[in-house]
Amino acid sequence: MAPSDTIWVDLLGTAFEQRFYDVGGVRTRSIEAGEGAPIVFLHGGGGHAETWVRNLGAHSRDRRCYAIDMLGHGYTDAPETSDYTTAEVLDHVVRFLDVAGIDKADFCGESFGGRVSAWMAIKHPDRVNKLVLNTSGGLPATGGRQAEDVGDLLARTTASLRHTTDEAVRSRIAWLFADPAQVPEEFVRIRQAIYARPGIKKSLTKLFEKIFDPEDARNYWLTPERLNRVQAQTLVIWSDRNPIHSWEDARAGFSHIPDVRFHLIKEAAHWPQFEQPEEYNRVQVGFLRGEPAQSAQPAAVTSAG
Repeated sequence: MAPSDTIWVDLLGTAFEQRFYDVGGVRTRSIEAGEGAPIVFLHGGGGHAETWVRNLGAHSRDRRCYAIDMLGHGYTDAPETSDYTTAEVLDHVVRFLDVAGIDKADFCGESFGGRVSAWMAIKHPDRVNKLVLNTSGGLPATGGRQAEDVGDLLARTTASLRHTTDEAVRSRIAWLFADPAQVPEEFVRIRQAIYARPGIKKSLTKLFEKIFDPEDARNYWLTPERLNRVQAQTLVIWSDRNPIHSWEDARAGFSHIPDVRFHLIKEAAHWPQFEQPEEYNRVQVGFLRGEPAQSAQPAAVTSAG
């Protein structure tokens, strides 16, 4: 049996709230907690703000956390007029900052949210303090097993959106986990509820078509030249069983960020922040607080255990 009823347990003791903002006519959901300097958490493609339920408590002790549903995701509106390019999703995040009164924030992005966060640092460096890229998307294609991983992801995504059965949705979420048996049943129900919302199936279908369209992807690949423009101090968190891009891919690709350090989390796939939350929170909170890494080198590699 998969674990169930995780969210309330994970949020016990955390003073959080769910808020909705009018962002240029787009009703936008944000789960918020804490007080202090702001940090914005961005989920992956097809995801939602609950991605971060095991991280809000640790980060909210000295920060104001904003885990938002990006454009066309979760309980944020999904306008039919949008093509759901990275540029449009990024513009929505910038507008959210303006409406929420956030001049500058730390950014933490997972998967597609990492791509958006990296582009936030590239295009709007004045709005980004520190940057965390968690199993980030956006690196150029490298071949090898990547094609199989992408095909597997697209097949599971298409099936879950088309059928929304327990089996199909659970299979899609299982892609994120090193141990599929750990998929919480509650997350299956959350995604089924989200997929039933007006416009969400169309928005996510468009998004995944754009993300993996070779011609469109070139506009948003995180190439060495583009990453070299990142001014923010950056932490790249990866996992030993991450699909699509390996630990070696991540180190080679993101090493072009001028001020970057790396950390590898073991026994995790595409959701290390959920699968190994204690280690993840310790490493990320320490980085945001300015605590020294295990090595004094800016691009130091540290690993779990």
